[in-house]
Amino acid sequence: MAGKPRVLDVGCGRRKRSGTVGIDVNPDTAADIVSDLDRFPWPLADNSFDLILCHHVIEHLGSIVQAMEELHRIGRPGAVVEIITPHFSSLYSWQDPTHRHHLALDSFDYFTENTRHTNFYTSKRFRVLEKRLHFGASVFSVFPRLLYALSSRWYERHAAFMFPANDLFFRIEVVKEGDA
Repeated sequence: MAGKPRVLDVGCGRRKRSGTVGIDVNPDTAADIVSDLDRFPWPLADNSFDLILCHHVIEHLGSIVQAMEELHRIGRPGAVVEIITPHFSSLYSWQDPTHRHHLALDSFDYFTENTRHTNFYTSKRFRVLEKRLHFGASVFSVFPRLLYALSSRWYERHAAFMFPANDLFFRIEVVKEGDA
């Protein structure tokens, strides 16, 4: 890749990251492009971004499957998509009346090959590079962090509502046909 990487800030709000192209539905933001992210296709060219930031936006969208297809379409082969969203156990997942989805650690595995989950919702594929929970820095987060470190599956199934996480963090890579 020659030159500076192109970065898209999806749902940038008023805090668009420096050096990015921002897209948001709200005209009262720092967006370079004002567009309804629930209307497809997005007004962005195919294969045009190297890094796509989706921080606290995917939970607001009507269709995660269609949004993932758009992220795949606009990402170059090998592009990285970074998603941050509240964990389903977080108060923040539920208190915002505009949140439509409450997600778990394996939610984006549905868009990967070799997953134990169903992956027939779309043919668009991603590779999970990293996924983790954030618990915050409080002394009270030590115990849930320990439970999560011992077994993320057990934590989500049995302890998440007793000891909630704050956010989910995903770093996934766009895989296009012909990619290894």
